[in-house]
Amino acid sequence: MQIKTLKGKMLLGFAVMIIIIAGVTGWSIYNFKILSNAINDIMVENYRSIKASESMVESIERQDSALLLMLRSPEEKGQEIFRKNEKEFYTWLARAEDNITINGEGEILNKISDNYYKFISNFDRFYNAEEDERWNVYNQKLLPIFTQIKDDIRGLRELNRQAMLDAQQEANSRANQAIIYTLILALSVIIFSLIFALYLTKQILRPIKELEKGIKKVADRNFQQKVQVASENEIGVLADEFNEMISKLQEYEKINIKKLLIEKEKSEAVVNNLSGPLIVTDKDSKIVLINQAAKDLFSIEKDVIDEHFLEAIQSEKLFEYIKEPGEKEENTILVKKDGQEKHYKVSTNQVIDEEEGYQFTVTLLEDITRLKEIDNMKSEFVSTVSHEFRTPLTSMNMGLSMVINGDTGELNEEQQELLEAAYEDVERLTELVNDLLDLSKIESGRIEMEFDKTDINNLIEKTLEPFYRQAEEKDIELIFNKDEENIFAWADPGKISWVISNLVGNALRYADEGTIQIDTEVKGRRVLISVEDNGPGIPAEYQKKIFDKFVRAGNDKDEKSGTGLGLAIAKEIITAHNGRIWVESEEGEGSKFYFYIPRFGYQEEEK
Repeated sequence: MQIKTLKGKMLLGFAVMIIIIAGVTGWSIYNFKILSNAINDIMVENYRSIKASESMVESIERQDSALLLMLRSPEEKGQEIFRKNEKEFYTWLARAEDNITINGEGEILNKISDNYYKFISNFDRFYNAEEDERWNVYNQKLLPIFTQIKDDIRGLRELNRQAMLDAQQEANSRANQAIIYTLILALSVIIFSLIFALYLTKQILRPIKELEKGIKKVADRNFQQKVQVASENEIGVLADEFNEMISKLQEYEKINIKKLLIEKEKSEAVVNNLSGPLIVTDKDSKIVLINQAAKDLFSIEKDVIDEHFLEAIQSEKLFEYIKEPGEKEENTILVKKDGQEKHYKVSTNQVIDEEEGYQFTVTLLEDITRLKEIDNMKSEFVSTVSHEFRTPLTSMNMGLSMVINGDTGELNEEQQELLEAAYEDVERLTELVNDLLDLSKIESGRIEMEFDKTDINNLIEKTLEPFYRQAEEKDIELIFNKDEENIFAWADPGKISWVISNLVGNALRYADEGTIQIDTEVKGRRVLISVEDNGPGIPAEYQKKIFDKFVRAGNDKDEKSGTGLGLAIAKEIITAHNGRIWVESEEGEGSKFYFYIPRFGYQEEEK
């Protein structure tokens, strides 16, 4: 009967191979069984006797040592050791007698048993003899018997060892015989399998090769070539389906080429008409797309597609933003063009493919020069107004203070209350003006930072001293944990102390009980400092905005919450240190503020 289907031919091949493998497996199991019995003869039957022999030698040697101990000392320790090992000797002797498997083994064991009985009998004579006579009994009676017993045990062990060698030789002979038979059978099976496999492969591959030739022509975009396979099995069916697919591809190709050209033209038109510069780079930082606005901004006149970013655009800062998107809170760059300075906000987006991973990065630059100018004008206005407010506020503060203190005459109770309320408002307004002036100086770069090698642990301890009393009054435990004894940072001690004071002061202001914990930790080239409390916490929607000017979290609108500038000033100070500040918080479970600054010795690397 002729087998036409590919499935039938493969099943026939598998069936033949299974039968062959089953035969080889049965033959191997038979040989392994024989070898296993031979090895069992070697290991099991004689091992027990050898083990018993070694244990008897060990026991009688310990008894001999006990005799020598008794010769030197009249203590009962020697007798105890002797009797203990007597039991051990009889135990192993009994095991040896139960495992007699070799001719002559029984006679040796009987001889050992008789001599050991004499040895024990003479021990009683030795034990009851006077101290001076013990040496005679030991040398004339016990020692010769001891030596004879050891020789007999060695003979027993040699007899079993020789039996093991004989059994091993027999096992080796059987193993060699099994190897020869197995090799002959395996060679026969391999030769037969190769012949059968070649025949079966030829029958299967003939139509496949014909199909392969047709597929290669189609791969070269020759959709006019049909595949001709003279076969009635699955390969023939596949060839018919493939020919049908080619017919459909001819139709799809005509439609898709036109659509692709239209979409490509649309994409290029959209990119080139974007008002902002756009750059697309691949995972090797090579430019794959750039619009005309980006070329104009960076004065690019040649074709830079497939060039490395830094070869085409000399901006390392922009390259850092592209390589590490999202690492910094504010991605902005300054570009000088035609004698003018322009500020751009950098937005980067990595395109990720679910199967192949990272593909490319799209970078869009937004011109924020006008916003920067407006922000600078606002800062200058605030600075000017705050400066103008300072003088009259100082006069008001001094005047109200004199009146309240009674320097201008005695006040009644109602007048005292009104003036004290006015004095508190002037104090609050003065604090706001001072914060605005400090923030304006930091933002404009007019405030000078006095960087120096700073002992962070010492700085924090001094900063916390005035807060311990406030914490004690509110039943709050103020804890400072040091990661190391000496942690040095490159910082302005006064400014960092101000930041820590602000964070601890805020924690004391909002926490009513519990603990406030300050931690320091070395993180590579940075020093990480954190302030944690168990206060009311900060809502999630405010955790990023809380460092902006005049922002207060949630219901934090009462008078005790300060000016709303403290965290904004802290952020500017930390940014001036080339550091970063952030908060982690959950409502009802407290807040934890973090900031890091460069370690001493790493400040240049941080820059």
